[in-house]
Amino acid sequence: MATTSPLLLDREFLKTLEQVTLLCRTNLSGAVGPEHRSRTRGPGMEFADYRRYSFGDDPRSLDWSAYLRFGKLFLKIYETEQHIPVRILLDRSQSMAFGDEGESKFLYAQRLAATFAYLALLHLDTTAVIPFSQRLQKPLVVSGGRDRLWPVLQFLSEQQCAGTTDIFSSVKEFMSGFPARGIAILISDFFDETGSERAVEMLRSAGHDFVLLQVHSAEEQHPSASGELILEDAETGAQRTVECSPQSTALYARRFQEFSTRLRRLALRNGGRYARAVTNIAYQEFVLRSLRSGQVLA
Repeated sequence: MATTSPLLLDREFLKTLEQVTLLCRTNLSGAVGPEHRSRTRGPGMEFADYRRYSFGDDPRSLDWSAYLRFGKLFLKIYETEQHIPVRILLDRSQSMAFGDEGESKFLYAQRLAATFAYLALLHLDTTAVIPFSQRLQKPLVVSGGRDRLWPVLQFLSEQQCAGTTDIFSSVKEFMSGFPARGIAILISDFFDETGSERAVEMLRSAGHDFVLLQVHSAEEQHPSASGELILEDAETGAQRTVECSPQSTALYARRFQEFSTRLRRLALRNGGRYARAVTNIAYQEFVLRSLRSGQVLA
């Protein structure tokens, strides 16, 4: 279901985010190091270096105090920020509707998407919020600073979970619609494991700096049910009768952990980053602790 209010993030959290930076590990435009915005030499606001004046240079950049000291003409060189596009791919397939105690995986994912959008807008970067299930849905592209957060919150609150998951087809369509390299943040439960592998390889080949954010509930990791159950696939409707004993539950929990470990290794070996969010942990804590320790934020 769609959220009833676009106020996905509380005001105090928004204030805290003003001290947070979204890191970019990949050298997308000549930058060196894990900076969110890359820098190149040129006209700008922050001084970088001097160089000797050559015929044809802009005389407005001459440093006359240096001329008085050395009797030679020097130009001031400044650093200019190159803004990196931030694309947030949000899984809105039916499996994302599952959750614990009123906080569905999708609501949690919406909060994370809003967080990343706000961080991008704080640094005047262009951000795109792109819902997907079997394929991409109509995206929202915004830029222009923090005042543009409200359209993002409204857009997110209008999204509803429906359909099956096809991560590979969605990412392939994303690559066609957004060919320029940037930061790609994929928020999903990743229950399409084969499609995830192919999608990650595609993101790596295209040179994107990508982040996989796995969102799941505590119940999905450690089921509390017991006895004979009829399980129904949330996306396909397929049913299966299972016997939940302490032994089978422990085996399932181990297999789920192995699944998450495979996803993490998939991201890391392809040059990306990975974080896992459990919906019974406050989203503020996950953002400010887990994402920082995972070198997604600083």
